[in-house]
Amino acid sequence: MKIVAVVGPSGSGKTSLIEKLVVELKRRGLSAAVIKHCSRGFSLDHQGKDSWRFREAGSDGVGLVSPEETAVIKRTRGEADDVQLASSYFTDTDFVLIEGRRTVEHVLKIELLRKGMAEKVTTPVAELAAVVSDFEIRIPPRPVFHYRQVHEIADFLTKQPDIGRGGREFEKTFFAKRDLKVLSILQKSTVGIAGAGGLGSNAAVSLARAGLGTLIIADFDRVEPSDLNRQYYFREQVGKLKVEALLENLKRISANSQYVVHPAKIGPGNVAEIFGAADILVEAFDRAEMKQMLIDAWLSLFPGKPIIVASGLAGIGKNKRLHTRKMGNLYVCGDEETECKEYVSPMAPRVGIVANMQANLALELLVKLKGKKSKMRSGRTGHD
Repeated sequence: MKIVAVVGPSGSGKTSLIEKLVVELKRRGLSAAVIKHCSRGFSLDHQGKDSWRFREAGSDGVGLVSPEETAVIKRTRGEADDVQLASSYFTDTDFVLIEGRRTVEHVLKIELLRKGMAEKVTTPVAELAAVVSDFEIRIPPRPVFHYRQVHEIADFLTKQPDIGRGGREFEKTFFAKRDLKVLSILQKSTVGIAGAGGLGSNAAVSLARAGLGTLIIADFDRVEPSDLNRQYYFREQVGKLKVEALLENLKRISANSQYVVHPAKIGPGNVAEIFGAADILVEAFDRAEMKQMLIDAWLSLFPGKPIIVASGLAGIGKNKRLHTRKMGNLYVCGDEETECKEYVSPMAPRVGIVANMQANLALELLVKLKGKKSKMRSGRTGHD
């Protein structure tokens, strides 16, 4: 089951778009349900009807059953939980589309923009799946569709991860023994990973397991048999684009994070477009000239955002030589000495250690930076 909220101001076309998406999804043989939010309440029964009499008598719920349809009217105490509602009543449905629900958490959102009505995205990037607009706008790294592109939007939705397997309850179990303050910060954070080889694939897996909100990963290479000795791929994935294979593996581990992948070669001209939404960038290239290019581009474009690079991870043993060095917003993980000989790849243990040093440092920096900002905001609020 995939759950997506379609959000936007009144009159932006939410109902019309959902209606067209339902038609398109059904045309493809998929099932679809809609959850509609009514801020002013609603009524499905009328005075004099049996169901109305039961509710007037004080019944906490009424079920209506016919040969073709079932309806449940239930009194609630507080705001309804959309994911729980979907998991309770639409478990066998491929898509659940929620109309007009900005505040629902942990659900992908498609935000609608209209010229002269709503021209700026307000959804946090960690929750933003895509934008639908009637004017030209770029929201990297999120895709932007026109209202007429219903077929393309449906294609995009079919590639999104399932919530399934118990919905919110499964997520609660996944993070049952976590520090909730740290988890809250990580779920609102975005990390970019440049390269999906030994360093990038292993760092991505650790960040996904940690509960990071969004991962942006870019690489143009394909999985080769020789990659399997140190990279997070499997035999049946040989020949696939690395970003697509890694996306499959990350979704199998955790559907709690959002994954944005780019099958592209990274250069100075597209660093901002691909990784601009990231709070931190993890460098995971093999070649020294690519590492330097990325460092120069990132620090020039985003001098206030950290970049974590790797240097020196060849060979075996020598754990004591592995360290982290800080130079402003540039961090280097590794021993900064060892280099692989030509046609000799590094080995899995050291690659994994350095990749996890990078991931671990990214988590530490996110908690420090965002925790400090949160304290500053709460301090200002208290003072005011």
